[in-house]
Amino acid sequence: MRVEDHSLMDPEIQESPFAYYHALHEQAPVYWMPDAEAYLVSRYRDVQHVIRHPEIWSNDLLGKAGFSMFQHEEARALLEAEGWPRDTRFQTDPPVHRDYRALVADAFTAGRVRTLAPFIRETSRALLDEMAGSTECDFMTAFAAWLPIRVVTMLLGLPAEDAPRIKHWSDAWVEPLSGAISKQREIEVARLGLELQHYLHGWMQKKRAQERVGPDDDVLTSLALARFPNGDELPTAERIGLAEHMIVGGHETATSALASGLMLLIELPDVQAALRREPARIKSFVEELLRLESPSQGFFRYAVEDGEVAGVAIPKGSMVHVRFAAANRDPEVFPNPDVLDLERPNAGAHMAFSQGEHHCLGAPLARLELQIAFEELLARFEHFSLQPGTTLRHLPGLALRTLEALPIRYA
Repeated sequence: MRVEDHSLMDPEIQESPFAYYHALHEQAPVYWMPDAEAYLVSRYRDVQHVIRHPEIWSNDLLGKAGFSMFQHEEARALLEAEGWPRDTRFQTDPPVHRDYRALVADAFTAGRVRTLAPFIRETSRALLDEMAGSTECDFMTAFAAWLPIRVVTMLLGLPAEDAPRIKHWSDAWVEPLSGAISKQREIEVARLGLELQHYLHGWMQKKRAQERVGPDDDVLTSLALARFPNGDELPTAERIGLAEHMIVGGHETATSALASGLMLLIELPDVQAALRREPARIKSFVEELLRLESPSQGFFRYAVEDGEVAGVAIPKGSMVHVRFAAANRDPEVFPNPDVLDLERPNAGAHMAFSQGEHHCLGAPLARLELQIAFEELLARFEHFSLQPGTTLRHLPGLALRTLEALPIRYA
């Protein structure tokens, strides 16, 4: 495979990008993608270099690159006129980023996350009880999509019965990331975004009226009453943007990982058998799953000054795409990178959650959800297989990797 003959913008490469990742490693570790107008960085050490230097390659695409998730002015204008422009302040650069991260960091400490384990296990078992009424289902819609959104709904302090609506809004929120959305659909997505914004704003107003905040409060209460260290209140647009980010970040990638994990267990019966014999190895399986399937395949950075990566000059004003999924299959870091190895000593060094300042705040929660879910799945059912005639496909898109469906049989 020659790198220049293919592109990450090609749906077939997006469906199965792994051979392309290896070609990038060998032929062009830093590659100018003409159709994306960005430099693609694929090797582990080079991705690491970029994300460790936000003073050169900024994560603040909104503020410094003028980037918008919406391609069409009509969609952007709709949010500005009837709601709030999307303002994901978790994507600012340090030191500003640290202030925003600190506003919700207490909700994701190791101790706080462990307290969620009983709820995650109870919710997993309830979903499996529903699955047990049949012998086949689409695992995406029966389980993978519902466990994370129910956890996020509870974490934010929103009514459990609202989880279906919140999921609908979250699914729409990420559609523009595909890079292949029509103008009409983008406007529809903006309207759904308005619904989510006003829903969150209404709940924050209710929680502000409680006039209290404490260590056990839900995340939305913490955001509703949040102040910066100097005493300034958090602007409404930023409160809403942070809440949106946590809903989407806590739902979409965990859903993708749950489905990909079961797919791997079906494809690798020896691994499934090993986990059934020794459930303690599920923790290692989760790390390898995240490394191999990387729900967040990669994101952009913006060159705020001239820089260089692996000997390639990157001019100021350029877009840079750091491909976490390719870094996770770099043979210099992960020998036999395409193999799921339960004994891999450095599996946890993957970049599925990025690294450094922008390491995913919800990573401990995602790991716990995945571990408990696979413990319960393997304990409840003795056999999983794909439904006959199934051809698995992923949703098209540059940033995320998510199965369209996972039709399974089980007993």
